[in-house]
Amino acid sequence: MTNLPSKRLILVQIFLIFVLPVFLIYFDILPISWRMVLLAICSLMIYGIISREHWSLEDMGLHHHNYRKALPFYASFAFLGVLILFFINHQMDIPDIESRIIFIKTFAFFIPISFFQEFAFRSFLIPRLKMIYKNEFFIIFFNAILFTLIHIIYPNWGVGLPLAFFSGIFFAWLYIKYPNLVLISITHAILNITAVLLGFFVIH
Repeated sequence: MTNLPSKRLILVQIFLIFVLPVFLIYFDILPISWRMVLLAICSLMIYGIISREHWSLEDMGLHHHNYRKALPFYASFAFLGVLILFFINHQMDIPDIESRIIFIKTFAFFIPISFFQEFAFRSFLIPRLKMIYKNEFFIIFFNAILFTLIHIIYPNWGVGLPLAFFSGIFFAWLYIKYPNLVLISITHAILNITAVLLGFFVIH
């Protein structure tokens, strides 16, 4: 990684990529139907940054040496997360999604979106935060706050936001401890798909 930016520029990048798009939708400046357009714009911004700074594959979290050590932690987190989602669903009696079309759409949407979210929030954002802050706890907390922020565009805040925050804490901690974009994306996809099919989030 070369051509490293200043701390001020990093903060501007974080605002433009992770905060402004959410506010544009949340305050109805842009309709929620524009979320994919904004996602594409943010993707291009991230691509431009990593291209300019000459990120290597390892910089982007594409590690091949830590699969064996990291897999038990990611698998345990996915399994525990699914159990928690089913438990909350049972306690709150949230209606499951039964439509086959929505079921297929959920898989088609959340597998790629989970990969992008993990690349953006963990592979891209965590190294950014490390350039500004030295405190690992603050990096994890700030990462989780920004991850939670994108979920305010969905209904059911009382369940969705706490789930996003606590999962964001564990995602960030896991990635810092065992940086592996493939494993964390698979874990995220499993939890996303489970949450949607159990009715925690609604997609259109």
